Amino acid sequence: MRRPLPSLPRRRFAAVLAAAPLALLTACAAGSPTPTGAVGEDAESTTVRTAYGTVEVPADPGRVVALGDTALDSALALGVEPVGTLSSRGGDAVSPYLAGKVPGIALVGTVAETNLEAVAAARPDLIVAAANTPREQYDALKAIAPTVVPEPARFGAWESETRTVAAALGKEAEAERLLTGIEQRAKGIADRRSADGTGTAVVIRWMPNGPVVLSSTLMSGRLLKRTGDRTSPAAAFTGKPHTDPLSLENLGEIDADRIYLTTLNADGEKALAAAEAQPAFARLKAVKAGNVDVVDGDVWSSAAGPLAAARVLDDIERLRAGA
Repeated sequence: MRRPLPSLPRRRFAAVLAAAPLALLTACAAGSPTPTGAVGEDAESTTVRTAYGTVEVPADPGRVVALGDTALDSALALGVEPVGTLSSRGGDAVSPYLAGKVPGIALVGTVAETNLEAVAAARPDLIVAAANTPREQYDALKAIAPTVVPEPARFGAWESETRTVAAALGKEAEAERLLTGIEQRAKGIADRRSADGTGTAVVIRWMPNGPVVLSSTLMSGRLLKRTGDRTSPAAAFTGKPHTDPLSLENLGEIDADRIYLTTLNADGEKALAAAEAQPAFARLKAVKAGNVDVVDGDVWSSAAGPLAAARVLDDIERLRAGA
């Protein structure tokens, strides 16, 4: 039985590359007609603008490693099934909303640590990394295969990363159709709701030490606004994904006409159950009106991409039908 491959922290990537010849990293691809990641002289290729300059990539990559949920979500939405990815944030598997679409995908690390040997073992023709990938990690990855790191974008602008993934896969037109479809669907929901009026909405994640308010600039907050809700003042901040945890005494800060509530694990669910018995929670406007909706924390508070956006819109339509 093969022993598990070790995880390699980002700070050790450069040392690993210095100690191991590239041939060792790509030896598992010896049966390929060209070395892993190389573009043959007769092969078609294209160039993509990335955070680290222009990168030449295969025009039709057969084996793609997508490092991160947004990259994986975007690739799948565009009809490409990657052969490797990272486990979801805080988990040991692919994010549940994507897991059914890639049942046999290889895990090549976590959000915190990428296993360089596992990436090489996946024999990628192309690696699509997350937008915040540091230079040291990029240098390690590009020694295995052409690596695309999206350019930094405005906080919460997940569409930019999807567009870069699409460019790397040669599917720009398909991506624009997907993104336009999301905008049109959101507008349609807003139009159907406008006659009945809308109110303020906020997305919170309940943690063991209290709730945090998610920024309205994240994907779920932006979609709520596009579907007709007004942003709660508590969520009108940028530059960070969420607030610090609030104490029960300060729960009034999250008051809104509607609360979309998420948890990520059993500890959060237990803390929420305890809070629901507290008078401070019962006094919230949304609680008194019965307008607290529990939604998938993986999708609403952590994910981004065309498939995640569609899931959020599904929930909004289901929960606000006739509102």
